[in-house]
Amino acid sequence: MTIVSSIFAKNNFDFTTENYWINLDKPKDISSAFAVKIIKKITKAKKVGHGGTLDPFATGVLPIAINKCTKQSSKIMDFRKKYYFTIIFGEFRDSDDITGKVIEESDKRISSADFMKNIPNFIGKINQQPSKFSAIKINGEKCYDLARKGLDIEMPFREIEIYSIKVLKYYANYCEMEIECSKGTYVRSLARDICKKNNICGYVSELQRKNVGKFSIDKTISLDELKNIINFGESNKDGSLLALHEM
Repeated sequence: MTIVSSIFAKNNFDFTTENYWINLDKPKDISSAFAVKIIKKITKAKKVGHGGTLDPFATGVLPIAINKCTKQSSKIMDFRKKYYFTIIFGEFRDSDDITGKVIEESDKRISSADFMKNIPNFIGKINQQPSKFSAIKINGEKCYDLARKGLDIEMPFREIEIYSIKVLKYYANYCEMEIECSKGTYVRSLARDICKKNNICGYVSELQRKNVGKFSIDKTISLDELKNIINFGESNKDGSLLALHEM
């Protein structure tokens, strides 16, 4: 996949009919589906999709497919992904992230050395139980809809692969981490399981997707920047738009 620059700087590029990918930096507090809805309105394209859901509270790389590129979405979802995230110690939450309700509290803390001892247990192929507050479907219904109704859901385990885990910073009440992983990985569930292994409580307060394959955070475009390119003809030369034939 080669990053395209000059083709999208042309004044005659038709954002409505051309086939291309947008490397969107999804803002916080909107769903991936809503981001697709906004871009469809901005571009007036017939078909718009995305290459892998990001939680509403998360930010970062969200590949957006335009027109015929929607046929490549499943291919993009198979790419390796890299995430940065922050774990706040002291609480477990029902959603495993900052949006959930507190279900357990603990004052227990451990040293960075003790925390690091259990990290190797989570590298490689592992079985993960996703949060019930997820977009996974059971009998045709999304789990987060069932969970919000107060229904007791037994989430099935599934195999994922963690290629690398880095602890970037470690303090008494929080730590910052980075992982590279396979599709289907729930970072907040991984954070929960790491904390459980260490007999401490924790939840994800911040989550940013840094890479989806060669879609990188340093080559993303914001919704406002996209609007300016389309509405005011500003040139895009940063590689945040990719052509169909380059995938």
